[in-house]
Amino acid sequence: MIVKEKYYEIVDEVLANDFKGKIAVDATLGKGNDTEKLLKAVGENGKVYAFDIQDEAIDFCQEKFKDVNNLEIFKTSHEYIDILESYDLVIYNLGYLPGSDKKIRTNAMSTVISLSKATKDINPCGILIIVSYMGHEGSEEERTGVERFLKSLDQKLFKVEKREFFNEINNPPIVYLVEKKL
Repeated sequence: MIVKEKYYEIVDEVLANDFKGKIAVDATLGKGNDTEKLLKAVGENGKVYAFDIQDEAIDFCQEKFKDVNNLEIFKTSHEYIDILESYDLVIYNLGYLPGSDKKIRTNAMSTVISLSKATKDINPCGILIIVSYMGHEGSEEERTGVERFLKSLDQKLFKVEKREFFNEINNPPIVYLVEKKL
């Protein structure tokens, strides 16, 4: 299908491009679903870095990926993405870890700080994927911050696309795609 129905179909469409041997970042590790997709996209010669603040997510994913050699997990906020020098692909899946404490979640301030650093450090032609959910505490403030930041990006340096599931009910996510120009 051309028109997507789920956010991960948009992610999969982006990841179908050639990222072999590249460096990718999962800014919100969670259960490692996006990490798994990034590992497949970059292949054995690529590298994936993942960030999360929750022990539950870190422990789960260290076990899940125990045999993976090209993944490094950081137990810190995506706000500190600048510990990495450069990368080609970043995914943010904002909100909270499903099935966990909803009070532990991404927030507007740390997300915008992270996006500011990521847009500075991402390589030319690099892609950021931001998946924003509504319906939980702080989600509206975070989405507003993300949109304000993305609208402020210089169009000579970045292409920004916003994809909405326009006729869905129950707070469907919005997916933002950001590409750094050459």
